[in-house]
Amino acid sequence: MNDLAVYLAAEARRLGLESGALEHAPPEAVQTFAQRVLHELAALGLIRGNEELGCWATPRPGGH
Repeated sequence: MNDLAVYLAAEARRLGLESGALEHAPPEAVQTFAQRVLHELAALGLIRGNEELGCWATPRPGGH
């Protein structure tokens, strides 16, 4: 089993989510889990993610 699957399973348990009872799950928990999944997929480069402000990949401003 890969690390991502183990991490997502732990997050689902922490949020109290079970696949057989999603209709009773709090919407906030489902939304939080979905955000974590999307964040991890973006981190792997599998989907487009938000760019972080102040990223070191951009050139620094001159004059320092």
